[in-house]
Amino acid sequence: YYITNNLRYRLSSIMKVKELVRQLELLAPLNLAESWDNVGLLIEPSTDSTVKRVLTTIDLTEPVLEEAITKQCEFILSYHPPIFSSFKRLLQSNAKDRIVMKCIANNISIYSPHTSWDSIDNGVNDWIGSCFDCSLKVPITPTPSVLNAGMGRIITLSTPLPLTKICDILRGHLGIKYLRLGHADQECWARRLKSTNQQYDIIKTIGICAGSGGSLLKGVDTDLYITGEMSHHEVLAVIAEGRSVLLSEHTHTERGFLVSVVKMLHTEVEGGVEFIVSEADCNPIETI
Repeated sequence: YYITNNLRYRLSSIMKVKELVRQLELLAPLNLAESWDNVGLLIEPSTDSTVKRVLTTIDLTEPVLEEAITKQCEFILSYHPPIFSSFKRLLQSNAKDRIVMKCIANNISIYSPHTSWDSIDNGVNDWIGSCFDCSLKVPITPTPSVLNAGMGRIITLSTPLPLTKICDILRGHLGIKYLRLGHADQECWARRLKSTNQQYDIIKTIGICAGSGGSLLKGVDTDLYITGEMSHHEVLAVIAEGRSVLLSEHTHTERGFLVSVVKMLHTEVEGGVEFIVSEADCNPIETI
């Protein structure tokens, strides 16, 4: 390690951006991402761009970009793509435009894996469910010919748990104090499980979707859904089906994964590049 500007870094090696991108795509192939998504290398300031240090973040905001510049990171691995819609002009009056222009001006490359990380085995959705002891884990929508890959997860608990215990485990895993609960209607619960007489609020199966799970989880036959956010009417529909849903806020289902993925990247990416987790990245919504 070495220290500069009161910041502590591990010694790292220089790698071509193209080589780093190649290795990232091997770990999470872009063809596993959703068709609507904008994944991969989004900003390449130069064809000869190199990288020694990578800043990982959920969202690329202006404070995160300033952090990357301060910590001398030449590459930002942003889970959410900071470029999604087409540009017709780049103006200083728009925050997204300023980020793109400042990245190019500071020779910082941007890469986004987004839903390819959701899909892969041991990706974001598996990380969410990793706090539970489960006997079975399958994707909600499996990817053909790719083992254990696909969007969302359905897990079967090894031992059924009370909903209150599930809440305690999940809060600890996500590192948050509060969850929002859409609580299953008791009569609808009994009607859904009339053939099994499963006790109310005893959870055997969980459907998981990182981020916004309203569409993916719709109709998935589990006792509980875990996701970041749903609309008001989506929650009403879940309750009326006799299921419960836990909402943590969108990025709380994703941010904790960065610590795990940085450890994995240091092991799996050859070439000695350093990966660090952003300290400026944060949930934009506060509970007050």
